Amino acid sequence: MNTKTLCLAVLSLGKASGYDIGKKLEDPFGHFVDAARSGVYPVLKCLEEEGLVQYEDVEQVALPNKKIYELTDKGRDLLKAELEVLAPVHKIRSQFMLLIFFADMLSEKRLETIFKERIQEMEHFLQDEPNWRRYVEGNKGQEFLLDYVHFKMASEKEFLEKNAWKLLKGLKTEEMEMENNDE
Repeated sequence: MNTKTLCLAVLSLGKASGYDIGKKLEDPFGHFVDAARSGVYPVLKCLEEEGLVQYEDVEQVALPNKKIYELTDKGRDLLKAELEVLAPVHKIRSQFMLLIFFADMLSEKRLETIFKERIQEMEHFLQDEPNWRRYVEGNKGQEFLLDYVHFKMASEKEFLEKNAWKLLKGLKTEEMEMENNDE
């Protein structure tokens, strides 16, 4: 999804400043797609010129005026059209997975830390889920997505807790064999 469509998507959730849009591109949208915050302001200018968004200048004390953007009907129609043709490609970009791919090059201590941190990350999400529940309540798509993410996190956590030791043991066995062969 391009930055133009992402900005329209963020604004579909309600009015926002350019700064707020940039923040939402990091969280929650950053969980789904890569987007550069730096591209937000030029895109907003184009969207405004095309009649897809409009803005209101809001005066601030001791600061420059702030523009608060909102979708126009034309912008909402374009977003809907873009979503109708967007391919449901599922890409995983994970440094965790990259590190596990090269597990044989890492120390046992480093691998244990990697597994521990990933499990803690998932525990944090699962503990914080009630806050997300309140945020998405009433939006069927967002509720479904939260259920999906919960299932994935809980399943991955369970898998790692049950199986990480197998990788660690297997690598330790290989390392011992290599040391014996060197002697």
